Amino acid sequence: MNTTEQNRDQRIRDIYKNVQTPDSVKERINETLNAIKQQEGSAAAPQIRKKHKKPLSFRKITAIAAAAALGVGGTVFAAERIYQMHLNQNGKYQSDIGISTEQALPEEVEAVEVKAGYIPEGFALDPDKDYYVNESEDAGYYVHEPALIDEADPLSLLYVTDAETMTIDGREAVYLSISESTDKDWRGDKLFVLYEEMDRVLPMGIWGHADKDELIKMAENIELTPTGKKTAVSGLPLWSEIVNSPEGKKAAEEPDDSTYFNEASEEQMANVHQVGDSFQAESTLKDGESTVIQLEASVKNVQVADDLSLITNEEAIWPDTYESWKELVGPDGKLLPDTLLYQRQGDGVDSMPEIVRTEETKVKLVYAEVEYKNTDSKAYQDVWYFADLIPIVKEGDTYKIFDRTDETCDYVDNKNTGVRHEMCYADVSGGGSGPKNYIPELQPGESVTIRFAWLVNEDELDKLYLNLNGNLVFTEKGLEIGFVDLNL
Repeated sequence: MNTTEQNRDQRIRDIYKNVQTPDSVKERINETLNAIKQQEGSAAAPQIRKKHKKPLSFRKITAIAAAAALGVGGTVFAAERIYQMHLNQNGKYQSDIGISTEQALPEEVEAVEVKAGYIPEGFALDPDKDYYVNESEDAGYYVHEPALIDEADPLSLLYVTDAETMTIDGREAVYLSISESTDKDWRGDKLFVLYEEMDRVLPMGIWGHADKDELIKMAENIELTPTGKKTAVSGLPLWSEIVNSPEGKKAAEEPDDSTYFNEASEEQMANVHQVGDSFQAESTLKDGESTVIQLEASVKNVQVADDLSLITNEEAIWPDTYESWKELVGPDGKLLPDTLLYQRQGDGVDSMPEIVRTEETKVKLVYAEVEYKNTDSKAYQDVWYFADLIPIVKEGDTYKIFDRTDETCDYVDNKNTGVRHEMCYADVSGGGSGPKNYIPELQPGESVTIRFAWLVNEDELDKLYLNLNGNLVFTEKGLEIGFVDLNL
């Protein structure tokens, strides 16, 4: 070996001389060194000329070795493709993730299977929602299907409080801490792990009160195993699809969904029902095909209370709501006041959510019984039900969703998350209570009564309508079925 060769070898080895580098990465670096020797050795010995791919330059091989040794965003080999992860900051709270690639995807790739080798204690996979959730449903972890790496613009994410590159089991990864709420403990972190030899990136994440270290531990124990079978690229998730999804777009670029709206005309609100009326309501079967059915519905026995005495089955309170409700019960058993938080959302680029002012509010319990009847000639099993409250006010000829916001804020929330209009207590005899909100069986002509309850702000009582279609705003279907005026 001449002096030039020795210097080159030493320059590459010096890059990771004192770095704790995984064995797999060191093997890859040694392969690059051997490639240099083979390239330069072939120049000295005459051989029969054959068609070869253009040899890598020493500069490129050095860059590959450096990136692998340092475990940072650099260039890495995957079969005959080269990838590089980029993490850039735009503004104080926007981070952009890019994955550069030099070649287009082939028509077929090797299929892979994903296996989670570690699940945080107290968490289990929710088959309906495809993520790992705890019993109280205030935290969750998810592992999405690996995405094939194709040409794409950078993925832009907002409300990023911290972004870092890391190495997970010898692989490049990027972790982003995200908080879109004034509740700093409520997280929406994302983790992207590069599987260069499989041409894929694995998206993972947490929500709620889940833990960053636990997500990283999950990533360290995940296996992506080739199945030995080829599969068509068409139909598989792509990195570009993640980039172009709503979460990958800036807030100003998010599409406006005209399905939901906050105002309705008198004509649209003509189908309002009263307590005691019977009307046709729509439901869905939990049959895997979400079959839509018609049931007869009637709202009965509506009451208001300043305690929880009307709650006869505590197991029917949503797990993530139970503790919140208990926090609002005073020593005398009466409901305590709560606090309204007037907040600015911020743009997620240079500003974050903030509380601009607070206001005390009295809290009441609203209780209602809804009777569902099967008027069809056939029996139904596992019938979903929904019941949400909508505060509506009339201004002239227009009905509007009651809104506390003004020029100083973007939205208003209760400090106690149990004070809300979504269904969070539902009790049906023999059926699924709590979040498993379904009626087990309805024979032809059979009726079943479901008991609902909500905690609401006292000044909203005279504005409340019940929506059995499961939305907190106006929709065409909700207006068609008709809301129930609770007349409180």
